[in-house]
Amino acid sequence: MKPREKAVGKKKRRALKIILSLLLIIFVAFGIYAALENAGYIRALQLAFQIQKQTALSAEDKQVLSQLKKIILLPEDITPTMAVITDIEFLKKQQPGFFTNAKNNDRLIIYPDQAIIFDAAANKIIKVGPVQIAQNQPQVQPVNFAIYNSLKDDPANVKTTEMETKIKTAFNNAVVTVKANSAKYDYPKTLVIDLVGNNPEIQKIADAVGGNISGVPIGEKKPEGVAVLVIIGKQ
Repeated sequence: MKPREKAVGKKKRRALKIILSLLLIIFVAFGIYAALENAGYIRALQLAFQIQKQTALSAEDKQVLSQLKKIILLPEDITPTMAVITDIEFLKKQQPGFFTNAKNNDRLIIYPDQAIIFDAAANKIIKVGPVQIAQNQPQVQPVNFAIYNSLKDDPANVKTTEMETKIKTAFNNAVVTVKANSAKYDYPKTLVIDLVGNNPEIQKIADAVGGNISGVPIGEKKPEGVAVLVIIGKQ
């Protein structure tokens, strides 16, 4: 074998050894990581890092709050909610009156009875006043009511209008879709009928209108698309 070929062979063997050594190191490191992960050490380290980050943010908030307290009187016994404004255009669309002069990176400090926009870099209060923070809340479904008036001495249906007002005052999701005279006259008591069954608020409705819970009286037509029927009686 020529000297040149021997040198090339040595280089190949050396490169192969390096590659094998690197693969061995990778496998060993992976095995150690897997063992630590199974033992919970990696999770513990990650958790400690998160807590450290949260503590740093809390310290920053405290510093900003201390700065703000030098220029405005704030409650000492209440810890406010604090946030950095990052999307001012969205906030301006939600509440333009409050956020008009605010900008990104301003601080929003929220107490139970007031909110403050504070420019910590300029040491300047931008706005103080009430603010509503939009939250994801389940939508309240409307409840359709029907009102039948059984009173013979109320041809103008004044009692129907009064009953509608009473229902809507007690239940802001109430919608009166049917108003008519009953088939029978002068029921002695106002009746409240659950037309869909198992309405959890039927007793509350009866109490609000001063009526008795009942089934649909014989001879009365059941209105379509209605959850609750109220038949106005003498009492």
